[in-house]
Amino acid sequence: MKKPVYKRLFAQAEDGEARAKFADAEWKALCEALDANGHLNEQRKRIIDRLVRERVEYEFLYPVVSEHGPIKVGPNGGDVFSGEWSALQKIKDQILKLEEALKLTVPKSDEAPKKPNTNAPAQKFLDRLGPN
Repeated sequence: MKKPVYKRLFAQAEDGEARAKFADAEWKALCEALDANGHLNEQRKRIIDRLVRERVEYEFLYPVVSEHGPIKVGPNGGDVFSGEWSALQKIKDQILKLEEALKLTVPKSDEAPKKPNTNAPAQKFLDRLGPN
């Protein structure tokens, strides 16, 4: 897969030139990072393309959406949840999934391994049996 022509893809947007420049830099950085580790292949290039497009949307949507926040005034004067804010959160979730698919993020462990309860009746029984 060749590098997509982001300039053509984002030509319809008002800030298409800036989006294309950002996308080109992201594509290059991700490909270089995976190539340095020997993990770059055709499937990952497709994932990189999807990730780059999502990151571009997030980077250019975030300043606009964050200006208004997650709550806005509804048509009847009450507070309503912003659909744009929800879309931004969905893009963020998608970015995380794509980064995990590329193995760019370190998986989170829920907590440190739990130590066995040495005071439990079952543990006392096993201690009496001795090692096998």
